[in-house]
Amino acid sequence: MMKKKYINIIVSLAAITIFTSCGNFLKETSQDEFEPKDVESYQQLLNGVGYGTTTTIDPLTHIMTDEVTGYAADSYSYTEEYLAYKDIYTWQSTMDATLQGKSLPKVTRSYQDLYSLIMTCNLVIDAVNNVDGTDDEKKQTMGEAKALRAYYYWYLVNLYAKPYNTAGTTPDRLAGVPIITSAEIKDDGPTRNTVAEVYTQICNDIEDACTLLDQEKSTTVSLFRINHNAAHLLASRIYLYMEKWDKVIEHVDACLTSAPSLCNFNTYTLSNTSSPDKANNNVISKSFPEVMFIGGFGGYEINRNGASLSCLSSELVNTFDATDLRKKMFFQAQGSWSTYPYLNAKHGISEQEYVWRTAELYLNRAEAYAMKFKAGDSGSGAKAVSDLNTLRKNRIAAASYTDYTLGTADELIAFVRAERRRELAMENPHRWFDLRRYGMASIRHLWVDAAGVHSYYTLKDGEAGWVLPIPAEALNLNTNLKQNELAPIRAAESE
Repeated sequence: MMKKKYINIIVSLAAITIFTSCGNFLKETSQDEFEPKDVESYQQLLNGVGYGTTTTIDPLTHIMTDEVTGYAADSYSYTEEYLAYKDIYTWQSTMDATLQGKSLPKVTRSYQDLYSLIMTCNLVIDAVNNVDGTDDEKKQTMGEAKALRAYYYWYLVNLYAKPYNTAGTTPDRLAGVPIITSAEIKDDGPTRNTVAEVYTQICNDIEDACTLLDQEKSTTVSLFRINHNAAHLLASRIYLYMEKWDKVIEHVDACLTSAPSLCNFNTYTLSNTSSPDKANNNVISKSFPEVMFIGGFGGYEINRNGASLSCLSSELVNTFDATDLRKKMFFQAQGSWSTYPYLNAKHGISEQEYVWRTAELYLNRAEAYAMKFKAGDSGSGAKAVSDLNTLRKNRIAAASYTDYTLGTADELIAFVRAERRRELAMENPHRWFDLRRYGMASIRHLWVDAAGVHSYYTLKDGEAGWVLPIPAEALNLNTNLKQNELAPIRAAESE
């Protein structure tokens, strides 16, 4: 039985509304205490709160990447809100204060929101084995909670800490984020663990999840919940960031035995071909055949379809050649009447923030094989090429398709990265996190002001702006928390 010293995870936020919608499964004891009675109650808590279906956990990183550019907007677009987003677009360490001052706090609340979601997971993990329910039910709920916690910590450590593979150091020397694995109240705020310690926790959770979640339920559990396949996909992603190539391959292999097949774009049709951004079966939707998990809430994403004084970069769109069917599937070309050339059509009318899908499995494994090939494993080169071509056959017009052929290891790695950029374009957080783990090479953003004057801002190689500042609210609530190194104010450069 839950003891009252356990907290309700900062979730007295509309708790009564959420809990009532889930079936009135909680015995109300006070505004921030409850006593679930069985596994079903905890599963409903996870479904209603832990999955973050009303939370946009990352509304901002896509406008920090090389996937977007500035444009000469109409004069009415230069609102206080859109101008406030300039701090994010230009990687300013003042982004949190600027957005708070403009009453736009949701945009920089990823830190707080992710810990709120983690606390829900902790609550479930702490108690689910001690309440009524079958062993299978407990395994399923525990597995989902552990996979979610792994995902949220993976997100946190990649937003607010340097990459695991940062050159010139080791992850045990890098400040990570605080690890909190219990819902029990403690008087002292936690200090930051190292990046290595955070990844150890992440790996423990995701390996447990892969063991606990039943493969047979991968086709029966809702796409809005993590199943066996989704857990293995997440594991492959985590190990990719750690450069543990054999573990990437192990988890992709385990997933592909029952994962959805790749969708063939030669035969797949959007529900609205004239306006892909208004279709209901786009890539980021529950109707897309490759999806094994869909989550989050996309409503607070900046520039979701093209606004906020930045837009899809023509440079990105032009990496898709004329025979690449993804170009029309992912983007909507605008007419001459528009001030920006393309819309992001990946969401369509879906309200969700992100999907985990089969294409990523092939990309993760191809990268692992390519890196093994570079390290001297001669047989891995052909395996990487096979994965790449399996994906490409489902994306390139059949009449024009030709296989990619193996060259040098460096050429193969470059092609893997280019293919990953195309396939996962505008799907948070892939591009920002990928650029970080690739070595944090310089990015330059064009800014066009209301008078039409062009200027540029540069995020330099490996500088402090590659790590987000911890929000002031979190620092004020926990005096043991140390701020990241802050980049100096970034000045505009002329052409």
